[in-house]
Amino acid sequence: MRSMLLIFLTLAVSSAAEPFECMIAVTRQDPSMDWWYAVPSQFTPKLSQAHSVPKGEIFSIIPLFKNYGVDPEGYAKITFDFEVLRPDGSADESLKNCIGYEGKASSPLLVPSHAVLNLCFDPEDPYGTYTITITALDHVSGVTNLQSAIVQQKKFSFQTLTAEERDQLFLTYAANPDPSRALSSFLQTNRSFFNSDKEPIWSAIWFYKTIFENNDYLIPHLLDGFSTASLKRQQDIILILALMEKTDRLPRTSGDLKSFLRMMKSGRIPDPYAEITSGKQLDMLWAEFFATGNIRPIRQLVTALNLVKYQGTLDQIKTGELDSEKPEIYRAGTLEATFQSTLWSLRKNCSQTPLLYHYCVGILDSEELEKPAQSCLAMLLQSIKDETDKKQEELP
Repeated sequence: MRSMLLIFLTLAVSSAAEPFECMIAVTRQDPSMDWWYAVPSQFTPKLSQAHSVPKGEIFSIIPLFKNYGVDPEGYAKITFDFEVLRPDGSADESLKNCIGYEGKASSPLLVPSHAVLNLCFDPEDPYGTYTITITALDHVSGVTNLQSAIVQQKKFSFQTLTAEERDQLFLTYAANPDPSRALSSFLQTNRSFFNSDKEPIWSAIWFYKTIFENNDYLIPHLLDGFSTASLKRQQDIILILALMEKTDRLPRTSGDLKSFLRMMKSGRIPDPYAEITSGKQLDMLWAEFFATGNIRPIRQLVTALNLVKYQGTLDQIKTGELDSEKPEIYRAGTLEATFQSTLWSLRKNCSQTPLLYHYCVGILDSEELEKPAQSCLAMLLQSIKDETDKKQEELP
């Protein structure tokens, strides 16, 4: 097993009268932990546990602490030792004196470790159940807490998903990631990843592209049976590898497939992190958010609310006050349509996804947006809150 990364995070905590506690989260959720740190304090983060993982998949070990002590100057210090035992009980991986928490303390709330351990089973690691042990030491109180958790290394297997399960995957993935399930969904999707204009449906393909790009162990499984797959599946695989710039991993192609490969490699890919001027960029940013749960694509997406200055253009075009044949009018109409799409998608997804709503609250509170976008976001969030409150009042 390899210890892939040790990430140090910062958060303030404080003393409590209850005994010092340590807990272990084994999770596939993003180790940068935006879902914990980039939300207002009143939002309760949700942790999903990973009970089994296939060889090659990276997963995280997050120790969590509660009821730690603080010294007379208000500082806390927690360290921990980490060990992984193989199915036969022998030691596989160990680290000493990892930083659990060190610094000013202000609250006894449950907090995650500053050090997050990212692990991956090596090819030589045997299949079976591995035991993870954390021995945490609260240096202020002098109390030690020993905890263990288990994770099973299993063989990779494809899953059979219904059409409804494939549709739900998009909305639920960030909170409960499962890359192997995403690969199964991709290969079982019957709908085309191209629209009627023969352009990729960015909201769908970028979602899978983001997941596969972050989970390289999936690529050999993606290519299993490529030569005998249906034409649609072969083209889907070529498309996604072209977007990842990994077409060199394809088997040799010929004829129509070779022409299709050439076309995919030469296609123009929109940049979602350039100034937002089209719905394609919005689709890509939404796909990245739902594939990762990160706040970065949402910070970019809400900047499109600055396009509010074009509001009213489409109505004026409809009434004939403005001539859409003029390039500048046509562009203004396109930018208003992008603004309206931003507003609609934010409202819809914030209503369905609590993490997104609280990301937007955090972005608004940080005052990092330009004034037009900030005003739009404030009105939108207030409207969503009012609707939610009204629904709660109507409940019996």
